[in-house]
Amino acid sequence: MNLRLALSLTLILASTLCQAQPPTLNLYTFESPPYQVASQGKGGANRISGETADTVICAANRAGWSTRIRITPQNRAIHSLERNMIDGYFAIDPSAELDTIATRSDPVALEKWYFFTRGDQLSTDNLRIGVVDGSNEEAWLEANNYSIFLSVTSASQLLALLKRERIDAALMDERVMNGLRLENGEPDMVLERHFVRYAPLYLYLSESFASSYPEFLGTFNRTLNSCMAGHLALSDEEERRIRSLSESLISEVSSALDIPQIIASAPRQESFTDVMTQDSMWQALAPFASTQLADRILDLAGSRTLYGWKMAQGGLVTEAMIMNNMGTLAAISQLTTDYWQGDEAKFQKVLDATRQGLKGMEALYISPIRYDASTSRFQVTVSAPVSPISDGVPLGVLMLGLDAEDALRDLERP
Repeated sequence: MNLRLALSLTLILASTLCQAQPPTLNLYTFESPPYQVASQGKGGANRISGETADTVICAANRAGWSTRIRITPQNRAIHSLERNMIDGYFAIDPSAELDTIATRSDPVALEKWYFFTRGDQLSTDNLRIGVVDGSNEEAWLEANNYSIFLSVTSASQLLALLKRERIDAALMDERVMNGLRLENGEPDMVLERHFVRYAPLYLYLSESFASSYPEFLGTFNRTLNSCMAGHLALSDEEERRIRSLSESLISEVSSALDIPQIIASAPRQESFTDVMTQDSMWQALAPFASTQLADRILDLAGSRTLYGWKMAQGGLVTEAMIMNNMGTLAAISQLTTDYWQGDEAKFQKVLDATRQGLKGMEALYISPIRYDASTSRFQVTVSAPVSPISDGVPLGVLMLGLDAEDALRDLERP
């Protein structure tokens, strides 16, 4: 009897443990250091790691799934996705073809693409462009009517062809090229680089998986920004460009609006408890509906002027807001997801700076690049204190959201 009971308990425990194991998401990708890299794991099995692979694994885990990732050629991956033989494929450019047979996530990576040349070869007639066969870059070139001179099987071949002047230009991600030059002992080889685009890359889920697990993608998307943290930091050169641009824009909007007056005339809560109550109501309805307080703020003259100024920037400015010294909104260019901004870096970092005695542009905070789901664009936020500053606390904070590609588009063009 005791033996039978012990066996029953063992079976129940084993069953419970099996049920506790998260389901497995079967994914394909391609090798592209430092984003997706195959290495030998325990027992000789291939392990896929790298920035983008780690982001996908992190977001899938937070959605309750483990992952099994394999490296495979693009044509095979797309074939398998079309026939629901895998759950998904990453990290790829948006595709009109795939959009008809699969479901696309928010971006899982942001690459910076350049034409690399030995000299100023972009001015050459009949430019001989090299690209990796089946790559995102090749698909983009074809979609934009570029003539491809040579397609090769690996990025390292492109570097060798450039060195031997068999091609005039190679299109690839900046960090991929930097890694190749170090790996192949060519760090001092002089290459000109010509910025082409910021390329957001995505996870595509098969129709079968998306229909069977409709809740997965929402959770996956919501966790992507935190899983990508640190991967989208601005370079020193990019930060200098953003700082210079921000100073100009903040000066312009400060001249167009009487910001202290806007803060003084805006609704203000009497206590932090009132702030939290209004914020909870605001978040419960946004972004699809607005509270009475949100409607009141949107209808203020300051908000309408802020909206008009933002629209006049031609897409460069994605949003604009003015906060009071409590971190609540005094004016907004459009409906936001939160009323209270006081717990966010765009407010806290400025407050930290003013408490250290910094003023004006000295206290400017520039965020890393992040994906904004409400605008479907990568953006950088910049925020600066509104004077006067009393006991280290500014009257308020002005924040601008900048479209990352628009803001940095001309940074490295010759």
